[in-house]
Amino acid sequence: MTPLLKGIYAAPGGSELLDVLMKYIYKGMASGVPAAAGLKSPAKMTPQSTGFSQIGSRPGVSNEPASAAMSVLLSWHEKLVEVAGLGCIGRTMTDWRRV
Repeated sequence: MTPLLKGIYAAPGGSELLDVLMKYIYKGMASGVPAAAGLKSPAKMTPQSTGFSQIGSRPGVSNEPASAAMSVLLSWHEKLVEVAGLGCIGRTMTDWRRV
């Protein structure tokens, strides 16, 4: 993971690309919060008749728990901050453009 991120960072415009990647990581974290964690689920998500919410893991993965998907996102977040620095978080949080 780190060599890939370092390669992107070294390319022209790489810092901006990593900032966009960070936006997608945060978007994944926001949509993958399980309702059982005591947090209110997003308004556009409705419970299915089985009682489970529509918030799920990665597409195509039917039996992966939400915590495993969050673990993957946190792993990418850690490596991305390691390569791009803490400024990546600040730029992502203050940028008005959304993904």
